Amino acid sequence: KENGVLESPTGTGKTLCLLCATLAWREHFRDSISASKIADKLKGQEMFPNTPLASWGTAATDGDKPAYYTDIPKIIYASRTHSQLAQVINELKNTSYRPKVCVLGSREQLCINQEVMRQESNHIKVHMCRQKVSTRSCLYYNNVEEKSTDRDLVNSIVDVEDLVKFGNRQKACPYYLSRSLKQQADVIFMPYNYLLDPKSRRAHNIELNGAVVIFDEAHNVEKTCEESTSFDLTPYDVASAITAVDRLLVEQAKEVSQGDSLTEDLNVESLGSGSKIDINTIAKIKQILLDLEAAIDSYEVPSDKGITKPGIFIYELLERAHLTYNTKADIHDALEQIIGCLTGLPGIFLSTAGLQKLVDIIQ
Repeated sequence: KENGVLESPTGTGKTLCLLCATLAWREHFRDSISASKIADKLKGQEMFPNTPLASWGTAATDGDKPAYYTDIPKIIYASRTHSQLAQVINELKNTSYRPKVCVLGSREQLCINQEVMRQESNHIKVHMCRQKVSTRSCLYYNNVEEKSTDRDLVNSIVDVEDLVKFGNRQKACPYYLSRSLKQQADVIFMPYNYLLDPKSRRAHNIELNGAVVIFDEAHNVEKTCEESTSFDLTPYDVASAITAVDRLLVEQAKEVSQGDSLTEDLNVESLGSGSKIDINTIAKIKQILLDLEAAIDSYEVPSDKGITKPGIFIYELLERAHLTYNTKADIHDALEQIIGCLTGLPGIFLSTAGLQKLVDIIQ
């Protein structure tokens, strides 16, 4: 329940010290719970009469004895990149500790469904994966439940690469395997933007309450925080979003004119909510985008030095496109639905990056 900042030159074994110290502390914590459970059972009798109880484990935990094994904190070990994490996991393999571990990664690193991996941008992969998962049409995802209890997997220390190899061998999705391993893991490894960026933290369902958090290579933390709370939105993004919405309107109009013969193809069940997207909603979103474009265009920006405004300015700008605190949830959901529909349209190459940027900004 304290914060510490530790510095040491490169090559002095920081990682090994952090791992061993943390895991030793955790084992001691667990032993002391066992000791107090045994002491309770013995009701004052001496188990080892010549050895004082204290010497076989009373953990220093703020004076009150930990009572349950569920009180043992999870250890979240965060480093800047996955390649740094791979080195940390290698170090762990060289120690005598064998905790249950799990490493979190994105679909980018962990997805093995070829159809999803062929998609050019990350957010389309996400949408496509979600669609396949919700309709149970991804063979790898369907095997996760059965393989997630596999003894080789649960009891060995695996990094991203090992997880992908295991997934390919067992035809099970490494991404969802890592999420199910997380439930049982003693140590969870992740890049630290997963922790620092509230969006990622929600997406990966990371519970920080009562956990021990270690930032390795922490000198980059500040920069990561800045990045996760910053965004850029260019006129090109807005224009490409308008093009994408236009395309969907055209498709919907076609569908209406041809009667309902096409409905099945076009109305991709929107993600998770299972509702069809309404043409008025699409039209409203288009209007918001046009207003946003007009609002951005209305500022004269001198090309040589640009303009700087106070932070509150962004809210005023978005408000001109009717994007306010009260409307944001509806607009966000509608944009997600539109991206979902566009991802599902057969044979259309269309950039939804602008729409996705807006979704991220609203979040």
